[in-house]
Amino acid sequence: MPVMQPPTGPIEISDPNNVPEQFVSGPFNIMNAGGMMHITLTTARPSLNDLFKGSTAPEFQATVTCRLLMPMEMAEQLTRTLADTLIKATQATRPTPAVTKPTDKSDDFDRIFSDSPRFRS
Repeated sequence: MPVMQPPTGPIEISDPNNVPEQFVSGPFNIMNAGGMMHITLTTARPSLNDLFKGSTAPEFQATVTCRLLMPMEMAEQLTRTLADTLIKATQATRPTPAVTKPTDKSDDFDRIFSDSPRFRS
């Protein structure tokens, strides 16, 4: 049986079904099963029963919103790319520390004692 070769160039990407984005805010699970990574993502939602009872402190439940299944090699590449992107995003949003100019102590002396009759000329 012939073996299919992996692509050697760019792969065209299309989205004919307009796949929706998934909001993920809850617990997740990652499991290795025979070289395939199973990633389960959830979103945390308040209990509908509690909401309709008018509770101001509802219990939360996690609802599965997405399951990903990928080969180990792809999961490794995803991990590296995600880590690099997060590092760059963190560095871009981190505030730059303000540079302070060293002060001349004689300026402080003049400012503090300029109104004192004892130090007036």
